[in-house]
Amino acid sequence: MGAINNKYRLLETNVLLDRFLTYREVFSEHFKTMKVIERGEALRYETYSRLADNYISNVHRFIKLCEDYIEKYHLENSQLTDKLNDYLMEVIDAISCLDTDHNVIDHSKLEKSKQKIHQKELEFMNAIGLLAN
Repeated sequence: MGAINNKYRLLETNVLLDRFLTYREVFSEHFKTMKVIERGEALRYETYSRLADNYISNVHRFIKLCEDYIEKYHLENSQLTDKLNDYLMEVIDAISCLDTDHNVIDHSKLEKSKQKIHQKELEFMNAIGLLAN
């Protein structure tokens, strides 16, 4: 029975990693959309405020998926959870580069956020690798 449980855990870990990579791409597209809006090439209704709301909505969906996995496998105080939390904090903080009241982007802050997010992505992926061993 333990081998079957380990098999399902490995499959669900792979699903978590797949979703992580999918959401990573989603967040990256949000950053690209910021630049499209700034250049005035976006659809009229696409604003920084709407983009920020959509971004946060995607973050919440990803957090829910991760919470379900963490609870199912009792990983609340694990290295994986710590690295995931670090990653999510950077992802959430990245949206602060937008000033939705004045419709401007702090490009310096955006680039720093993207670098921090990339570092936290690597740390999280390493933690998933450690979990699989």
